[in-house]
Amino acid sequence: MGARISDEIMDQIRNHFDIVDVVGQVVQLKKSGKNFFGLCPFHAENTPSFTVSPEKQIYHCFGCKAGGDTIKFVMDTEQMSFIEAIRHLADQAGIILPDQESKRYSPEDDLRNKMREALELSAKLFHHVLLQTDYGQHARHYLEKRKITIEAIREFQIGFAPSSYDFLLSFLKGRQMNEEVMEKAGLIVKKETQSRHRYFDRFRGRIMFPLHDAQGRIVGFGGRLIDSGQPKYLNSPETVLFHKSNHLFNIHRARPFIRKDDQVILFEGYMDVISAWQAGIRTSIATQGTSLTSDHIKVIKRNTKNVYLCFDSDHAGRTASDRGIELLKNESCTVKVASVPVDMDPDDYIRRFGATSFREEILGGALSVTAYQLETLKKNYALEDSDDRMQYLNEAITIISELPVAIEQDHYIRKLSEEFRISLDAMKEELRKKKKQKHIKRDKHTARWNNGYQEGSKHTLGIAKTITVTEKSERLLIAYMMRDRSIIQWVRDEIGADFNTDLYAALAAYLYYYCEENDNEMDTGRFISSLSDPALIPVATELAMLELPAEPSAEALTDYVRHIRNYPLLQEIEMKEKQIEQLSRADEPVKAAKLSVEITQLRKKIKMG
Repeated sequence: MGARISDEIMDQIRNHFDIVDVVGQVVQLKKSGKNFFGLCPFHAENTPSFTVSPEKQIYHCFGCKAGGDTIKFVMDTEQMSFIEAIRHLADQAGIILPDQESKRYSPEDDLRNKMREALELSAKLFHHVLLQTDYGQHARHYLEKRKITIEAIREFQIGFAPSSYDFLLSFLKGRQMNEEVMEKAGLIVKKETQSRHRYFDRFRGRIMFPLHDAQGRIVGFGGRLIDSGQPKYLNSPETVLFHKSNHLFNIHRARPFIRKDDQVILFEGYMDVISAWQAGIRTSIATQGTSLTSDHIKVIKRNTKNVYLCFDSDHAGRTASDRGIELLKNESCTVKVASVPVDMDPDDYIRRFGATSFREEILGGALSVTAYQLETLKKNYALEDSDDRMQYLNEAITIISELPVAIEQDHYIRKLSEEFRISLDAMKEELRKKKKQKHIKRDKHTARWNNGYQEGSKHTLGIAKTITVTEKSERLLIAYMMRDRSIIQWVRDEIGADFNTDLYAALAAYLYYYCEENDNEMDTGRFISSLSDPALIPVATELAMLELPAEPSAEALTDYVRHIRNYPLLQEIEMKEKQIEQLSRADEPVKAAKLSVEITQLRKKIKMG
């Protein structure tokens, strides 16, 4: 998990934070019984399977099996290394890390820190060039023309990269920055020649927008040309710090406002967000040079499920809206589409008509997904023509028939009936026909699938694993061991390392060690935090979350141990029975009889056990 931190420091961090508060900043939690539940931030789900235990200070998802403690949660949600998460939490708690610990980075941590330093220095340089030098004069005029205020320029640390092949390279080399680090951070590009290679600046002649992660740390840049040329926008490449598929522009600033208002406005571009922000619209974010992805939506859903899509009005913007709608609907988000007039983008509209008009006319007039789809469909038909009108109505009813809720279907059918002055009964009859056709298709598909499943069931049934009595016994025994040190000691004396499942054998070994090193009562959360093998953490958190009787009976524990001990004997019996079958076919009765005697002896051992 990273560099070694003393148990004392780890305990200080654990004792300072309540995992419910930490997780609650990312996941909307609801209390039920002793635990809290919410939608998992690590995978898409509609029914909450993500559980947080305030008693044990751990979390576990019964869907994707993610689990751990406060530190692990911060590592996974904020994309931090172990030492970064420790430092982040220690800073929040006011805990001072000893020098010998805080400076003990892994090579990966060291590279990340140097990359961050290079990115921060670059952002400061670009910002200075824009505001304080003659190089930035042209860019300043451009931003003034776009009505970007000086306050917004400072808030977003907008900068300018001069049209030089080595302006940034020379600056960073003067600060003793390594060229390899600069390249890995995406700031310079290496060009190979026949005799040697040389480096040059990636960004030249561009207005620079720093891109931040969820903690507000710079991870890359977006650069916009202000003169002719291609590409118009150039973003940092994928690095260990920057991943376009899950980073969202302005999420670190907008997050508290998104959670407060329980909604987010998703734009296409940086300028849309900046114009909205300086106009007082603080829940705005944008994708960073890529289409909306399921990873983006996971980030959004940690903060809200209510999304306003506000993309450009051109063909590309409408296509992006359609794709975004499908992705967001599949992730169970509530989506509204806010459309700006044709040939405008949100930035244009805000600059021209102001924030009040944008709120009232654009956001206030946002359409539900179905209403947006019906309005978009209209643009494909000349509705004054009777044939086109009938074709539109036919497709519109198809869209309405796909709605999962009968009330919604009734609402839109009534609106169509009123708008086109067609009998409501006639519209409902057409809707009924569409739904019937859909059910017939679905039934045929289901029948084909069932037939195929039945034909191949002897192969496919193996996918669904059935837990054996032995594995269940090991599972429950470990779960009780994690709750009571006296059970740990009893199991160590009874079976020691003789668990049959590798994961449970490893957990047992960790429990034995934990018991030796700690004299106090069993602390499940602390034990899970001590696990150095990442593969064991989700298994341990799942077992810790099991609802079990407070004290197992001596008979139950004895049964678990008996099943574990008997497993190798049962395996040996099974193997010998197969050998007897082979010997019988080979007509070797003497050898078969000998094995039968051995099987009888093994069965006696099982009964005696």
